[in-house]
Amino acid sequence: MLLLSSRRRLLIAASLTTFIAAAGLWFAFGQESIAAEDTDEEETETVDQGPPPAPVRVAEAVETTLAPLSDIPGSVISSSDSLIASATVGKLEWVAEIGAEIDEGAVIARLDQQDAVLARDEAKSDIGRLQARFEYLSSLYDRYVGLGEDTGEPAATLDEMRANKEEALQNLKRAEVALRRAETTLARTSIRAPFRGRIVSREIEVGEFANAGTPIARLVNTSDTEVTAQAPASILDAVSADDRIMVIRGSEEIEATVKAIVPVGDLVSRTMELRISMPETDWLIGEAVRVRVPATRPRLALAAPRDALVLRADRVSVFKIDNEMAAKQIDVDLGTAEGDLIEIVGDIAAGDRLVVRGGERLRDGQKVTIKEDEDTNQRPTES
Repeated sequence: MLLLSSRRRLLIAASLTTFIAAAGLWFAFGQESIAAEDTDEEETETVDQGPPPAPVRVAEAVETTLAPLSDIPGSVISSSDSLIASATVGKLEWVAEIGAEIDEGAVIARLDQQDAVLARDEAKSDIGRLQARFEYLSSLYDRYVGLGEDTGEPAATLDEMRANKEEALQNLKRAEVALRRAETTLARTSIRAPFRGRIVSREIEVGEFANAGTPIARLVNTSDTEVTAQAPASILDAVSADDRIMVIRGSEEIEATVKAIVPVGDLVSRTMELRISMPETDWLIGEAVRVRVPATRPRLALAAPRDALVLRADRVSVFKIDNEMAAKQIDVDLGTAEGDLIEIVGDIAAGDRLVVRGGERLRDGQKVTIKEDEDTNQRPTES
């Protein structure tokens, strides 16, 4: 009886130990399961919330006039560039040095004046002689006319005297013309500048003989410049006189005025000349420049900054910010470009806010926060 009781106590103790162990295991696994369920719920909530709002900068789409621009080569030229020639004959006695700055009306070169002085003096002498004869014949005719019929001279004699007087008068006038011509020839021995400029070259040297039309020196106005450019007629159709266009030399850009389009095409290059009036600059005559002209007539278009474009291999898109501060990705087609603006065609309207900074990693529908950017300048809408 005592032995049976000991065995029963051992069985009861073993059963209690097994029960306690099982209860401990159940409690441990239960807690882990609850923790796992809590973790899953937290992860689900995090996924449902999505990524945090992305900071971006925006600019508005604008409706404005655009025209594609083309650069054509050009050159700086002078508005006055002349090869000054002699207007008379003579030996060259003096000519200005190359590089000399000459005022308008100043002497560029001087020819030998001896022959011109002699011709002038001879013309003066002829005038004195013919003046005396005219006065004599006039006095004689007046005296006979004053005597009337008492002179007994026939009418034919009086007619002859009147004719001699008129002939003397005409000879006197011819001599006066000859004097003016001689004085003009003498003045032409001093070759003067028709405009202010610099001597670029001397075509004849001192001691050489010049005929009428012989080039003496090249004079160039270096302060009053223009730009000449050649372009196809199809491009110049979009340009008119008095238009304002950009002229570029290296990194320097100047706005200038179209002076004229020469409506005569070159038979070889099939181009026409464009002349542009330049403001006062330090650009040198003969420098190469680029002239930026519209390739077509300007037209009204919806445009966005180039920075708003998201370029991929198979698509071009922009991110538009809606009223819920979410970025919606919209595919667009591109059109005319001018400066920092480019025409876009798609589900975009003027005034829509487009992402221009921070859109590289945006996802369609992602929330955003807009950061102010003082350096972002928007082009005003033109109507």
